[in-house]
Amino acid sequence: MTLPKLLFELSGSTRLEILHALETAPLTFTKIVDRMKITSSEASRQIERLSGMNLIEKRATGNYAITPLGVLMLSFLPGIDFVHKNHDFFLAHDTAPIPHELVMRFGDLSGATFIKGTIEAMNFMQERLRNVERYHCGMVDGLIDSIIPMVVERAKSGVTFRAILPETYREKISMVMDGYRTADATMPPHIIEIRTLPIVPICGAVTDRGGGFKLPFTDGSMDHSTMVVGDDPLFCRWCRDLYTHYWARADPI
Repeated sequence: MTLPKLLFELSGSTRLEILHALETAPLTFTKIVDRMKITSSEASRQIERLSGMNLIEKRATGNYAITPLGVLMLSFLPGIDFVHKNHDFFLAHDTAPIPHELVMRFGDLSGATFIKGTIEAMNFMQERLRNVERYHCGMVDGLIDSIIPMVVERAKSGVTFRAILPETYREKISMVMDGYRTADATMPPHIIEIRTLPIVPICGAVTDRGGGFKLPFTDGSMDHSTMVVGDDPLFCRWCRDLYTHYWARADPI
């Protein structure tokens, strides 16, 4: 099996449909014909090609089933499909700051949506901030002063906040937080934790309500006009893992 040959076999829509159908359960030849709405000769040809690549096999019962290799190959396709469907976005943005292991999990982003517009993205983030109930982990390349009182108020109600900011904001953040803690002794200790990086390469957040991120353009400047967001479990786990990656590399204040 060569890679070009494998990719060629996976490029056929009928063959992909057969693989996905067998991923659910083994099927007889007749059921494959009926499910795919193709002729018997066409089904035989497609089955032979998939069998030749060891992606499916015929069992002793006469049913056709997907092989473990076939299942593994299919697992890579959602990420490729996501990038392909959003190729204009990825042509204009730099994915280098995303850890390789998370690039390999781009399929987890399949349920994401794209928010267009700087104001729209800001409104979305502020709405998430207002509705968060348990935790909010954010990573931003600048400090928005108007959000600080909202964060403090939500923290007083028990919401845990984690933030990653550029190193240039370290002194200002220390003074602001010291001021709030001095003025209000009821603020729970460590309810707000802040760390810094020399440069914040990706903007994003993950909360108990969902997640989202922004990527830089290919020239390195952050694109604040497009935000990728989602709230399904796979997307949120991907965002948490991205945040954890940078949180472990940031310096505490």
